[in-house]
Amino acid sequence: MSTIFITGTSKGLGKGFAEYFLQEDHQVLGFSRSENTELTASPNFKHHSIDLENLNAIEEVIEKALGGVEALDLVILNAGVLGEIQTMVDSAVPSMQNVMDVNLWSNKVILDTILKKGIAVKQVVGISSGASINGNKGWSGYSISKAAFNMMIKLYAAEHQDTHFTALAPGLIDTGMQDYLCGKVNHEEFPSIQRLQEARGTTAMPNGTEAGKLIAELIPKLLNTPNGSYQDVRKL
Repeated sequence: MSTIFITGTSKGLGKGFAEYFLQEDHQVLGFSRSENTELTASPNFKHHSIDLENLNAIEEVIEKALGGVEALDLVILNAGVLGEIQTMVDSAVPSMQNVMDVNLWSNKVILDTILKKGIAVKQVVGISSGASINGNKGWSGYSISKAAFNMMIKLYAAEHQDTHFTALAPGLIDTGMQDYLCGKVNHEEFPSIQRLQEARGTTAMPNGTEAGKLIAELIPKLLNTPNGSYQDVRKL
């Protein structure tokens, strides 16, 4: 039985990951603001309430959750926020800072807490995005946060070579984020959104459960990629 650490397990891709690993009889430590009762029904799932916007409170939650834990087979840093699809000129620094806190700095606090405890970690997979390299109009704070996240993963890999790190773009996934992207964003103003709107409801955009299983099955393959690299599931 492996021990898997996952953030953002209440819904979407994080929930899909948790479902998959529970079905495979692994122990899952799940971190999210709200509890998912479907997951907590499993004796192998432990929910820990966490607010990644509150950077000062993260260390205490992780410390308590990992009490007595000596090793983690896999850490999946999945939780994140999109922010607003806006041009850079229209994107206010405070709102972009909030996206950076959740998508970047919270993950630094999590990793630092785990590593400073001396817990042996076999593999870390940080959920990145194609937006981290595409630079499409409107993705502003999200693209910047994910680009910085890619580099942070690369830096940790250079400094902790006993652990394998990957920044992984998961492809298109039909989650609550798509409700906003496909329902409220003008694709004429932001052309990259049209591809998402066209993919929704097709096999090109699986739901969180489907994507969780697909990506989880690919995770062992990441160990054969360069440590600290950015990878895209669509190219594996």
